[in-house]
Amino acid sequence: MEQMIEGLIVLPWIMALAVFLTPFHGLRQFITFLSLPVLGYLAFKVWNAHLPIFVSPPHWVETAVTVFDYLLLAYFLYQGIKFRSFLVFIFAVAQILLLTGALYLLPESHTPPIYVDRLTAFMYLVVSIVGSIICIYATKYMEQEDVERENRFVATLLWFVGVMNFAVSANNIEWFFALFETTTLASYILIRFRWDDISIANAIKALWMNQIGGIAILLGIIFAIKHYGVYNFTDILKLSSATASMVPLAFLAISALVKGAQMPFHKWLLGAMVAPTPVSAILHSATMVKIAPYLILRISPVIKGTLLAKLLIMTTGFVFVCAGLLALTQNNFKEILAYSTISLLGLMMLTASMGSSIAVMASLLLILFHAVVKALLFLEAGVMEKLFKAKYIEEMKRLVEKAPITVLYITIGFMSMTIVPYGIFIAKWITLETASNFLSQGAFIGSLILITFGGVILTLLYFKVIGVIIRRRGEFPQLRLEKLPFTYFFTTSLYVAFAI
Repeated sequence: MEQMIEGLIVLPWIMALAVFLTPFHGLRQFITFLSLPVLGYLAFKVWNAHLPIFVSPPHWVETAVTVFDYLLLAYFLYQGIKFRSFLVFIFAVAQILLLTGALYLLPESHTPPIYVDRLTAFMYLVVSIVGSIICIYATKYMEQEDVERENRFVATLLWFVGVMNFAVSANNIEWFFALFETTTLASYILIRFRWDDISIANAIKALWMNQIGGIAILLGIIFAIKHYGVYNFTDILKLSSATASMVPLAFLAISALVKGAQMPFHKWLLGAMVAPTPVSAILHSATMVKIAPYLILRISPVIKGTLLAKLLIMTTGFVFVCAGLLALTQNNFKEILAYSTISLLGLMMLTASMGSSIAVMASLLLILFHAVVKALLFLEAGVMEKLFKAKYIEEMKRLVEKAPITVLYITIGFMSMTIVPYGIFIAKWITLETASNFLSQGAFIGSLILITFGGVILTLLYFKVIGVIIRRRGEFPQLRLEKLPFTYFFTTSLYVAFAI
């Protein structure tokens, strides 16, 4: 089983290197297509294994992670100097100092640094399957780029999948910090891919905002050592919420809010829209932002019922409503999807903060369905942009007349986030039921109101978009199906099948 876990982490990196080096488009596509069955098989094998299990890698890996930490932060420091970003520079300096302090304080621990339980295996399935399909789509989307740029882009996406699998495996919080910031690096590279002024500016913004999350994790490590004398998730989970200090966990929660683009940190995710569409798809669905609900789920057994949990419930509930309202005012299709992601990430973290078994199930349903559906919708946004030159809502009017398959898939995507029997509707329903069982507590009363209003707002949003794209000019002849490239049709059809 350890070999399969290692495969989920290392194989995407090996495939990324192979893609990066190959000069042949056909071979590049073959390697990328291979990632789906290989990583999907490994993820299912781990899911069906007897869990949880600990993994103890060789000692040199720990040294390598520490060296990588400093190299990564040195790179951030260099980027701050190169692009004259004071925030990137000063946050990188702060991280170097805090990391040095945390490593100095680290007590000896015999707890293995890698831990795979049912939550980790669940994330493997989401990241490996949803992420691999996006990588396959990207081979067609970037086909018109020169070979070097296409290779670099697809290779980075595959590498990102491996990094995310490693991140959800980390038990050692210092390792988790390294991987948290590695996802920051991956997003930074992808957002600035086009190397124009706006791409670089938005990439720098994403970099310094996510550095705040990294600083929060380092502070969490230092306070965890001070209060608990431990720095592994499994050791922290052994603590009683009645006696545990919430300070270290509060810092971890702040890092989740940053990575989950919760207000006021949402602008980095909106800025990511300037990158090629597969970047938006992978950031929103399988990687990066999914660290946020994952981290809250990881610590929820300890924070359940505490003041910290109640503050998280109210904060994320507020974002759930506000981001939905802002989405209603947008005209750019990708920005509508971005705001709805921010909104639903708030709901995922809200349910995770509740901590009850049914609320955790609701959070997992939201993560799963959101990953599949948001990937589908972003891939369709790329199809509309490439084939029909449509980026804004007014450009999508009467799209059904020339692109009925695309419209059908977009409609299925929005419907699966709105109606019975799809998982997002069920998740909202059981969240409301959970909150109604604790009406004596103010945070749960507030969450009940916020979830109700947020759900109505998102439903209005989705029906608004559907109403535009299915509108037509009176009667028209028999539908003529658009000709879609095989890769586009194959990848989007997989997501539709998964959703159904």
